[in-house]
Amino acid sequence: MRPLVTESGTVVLRCDSCQAVWPTLADFEEMEWVEPDEPDWLVGAGVHVRPGTVRWASRPDVEAAGMGSLKWRALP
Repeated sequence: MRPLVTESGTVVLRCDSCQAVWPTLADFEEMEWVEPDEPDWLVGAGVHVRPGTVRWASRPDVEAAGMGSLKWRALP
């Protein structure tokens, strides 16, 4: 799992090996994921993971999202 920054600026968590996306850390803790699909790739209200509109989150992104204390395998 790696954090992504969406076009709206929201940080979400995305599985490295499947389509699962957890809109919030609480969703991850509860194992409540979504599997966004074409054409809108919707994750939640106003949040999507449309290809070409997301990027991998950086350390400042995850810190601003309240996830800075978590251990990440890799951050750009």
